[in-house]
Amino acid sequence: MEIMDNNLENELFCLNYELKALKDILIYSKAERWVYGFLSKNIEDEHLERYNFILDKVQNKKVLDIACGSGYGSFLLATKGNAKKVVGVDIDSEAIKYANIRYNISNIERIVCDATKFNYNEKFDVIVSYETIEHVNDFRSLLKNYNNLLKDDGLLYISTPITQKTTKTPENPYHIIEWSFDDFKNLLNEFFSVDEAYFQNIIINNPIRDKIQFFPLRVYNRLIKLFYLRKYIKTVYLGKFIKYKSFEKYTYKYDDFKIISGYQVLIAKKRLFNLII
Repeated sequence: MEIMDNNLENELFCLNYELKALKDILIYSKAERWVYGFLSKNIEDEHLERYNFILDKVQNKKVLDIACGSGYGSFLLATKGNAKKVVGVDIDSEAIKYANIRYNISNIERIVCDATKFNYNEKFDVIVSYETIEHVNDFRSLLKNYNNLLKDDGLLYISTPITQKTTKTPENPYHIIEWSFDDFKNLLNEFFSVDEAYFQNIIINNPIRDKIQFFPLRVYNRLIKLFYLRKYIKTVYLGKFIKYKSFEKYTYKYDDFKIISGYQVLIAKKRLFNLII
């Protein structure tokens, strides 16, 4: 009877947690956390794509997923990615509780802690920090801590929204700061050596807007939406803007200063020095 009561209590907790995520999407069109299965398809696809991108890079490795949120990303790393061990860290005790109920698996350890203060008894081969740093006031302390937690030959995979100009007043009410591509890359290079960069769903100013007639542009966009051809076509025209393909490596082919939204995903190697000021 006690087991049944515990199961019921856990299920009610999870349902309440999921309904809150659904409410945030319906009312604010924003969600503080990724709760798998309860966000819009576009947002869900963005999160999944970031984790799927590194599944083949974590096999038999010790992985830190920070901040892990509601736990589905850590679950993917541990199962589909075949990571040796995943440590998921988040400051929200409810998110950790939810993850432990919904995605309980033996090679995942979850810890409630502030990411800037988290320490562990061993170093990590891979640190995953998706959509985290924009929530943190002391983001330099966060990056310094990541450097301390990473093995000398380890890799950091980090993502954050991209803006045309770095701003401390972003539209998303849960974000403290959002960076332009150059500013974020320079910040990361203070603590790491940026190895590669990727863009996800970026939108830039349309340089050929005035050369396209409205009618064919409208037909083009409707065909894209109707047949879901976006993943097969390089760009989608939105009148004033161009939306580029969902995930691609940065190769200097875009004017960085014209990127107005989307995500930047950077891969960084540990910078080897004893003291970071």
